[in-house]
Amino acid sequence: MQYAASFILVIALIFLLRFVIGYIQPRLGKRHQSSQLGLVETLALDSKRRLILFRCHGRNGLILTGGETDLFLGWLPPGSDNETQPLQNMALSTLPEADK
Repeated sequence: MQYAASFILVIALIFLLRFVIGYIQPRLGKRHQSSQLGLVETLALDSKRRLILFRCHGRNGLILTGGETDLFLGWLPPGSDNETQPLQNMALSTLPEADK
């Protein structure tokens, strides 16, 4: 009987820890973002390359990382709402050319 009670207690503690980690984890990631610079979204293109959408001073930009060199693809148009249009739905043909 004591073994069964100990087993149930351990399982209950594991589930409780799962909920505590789920509550704390989103708050830990936000402390690295400031009001001027922050990561909006990342998209893994393959095992090496990633497309990163970031926000800097109210403008959104794209960076491609993981190839031979990292590339800044440019700033997104100011009118585009990227919160409702995630990277999975964006066509690369809509990317602006890099500022010169």
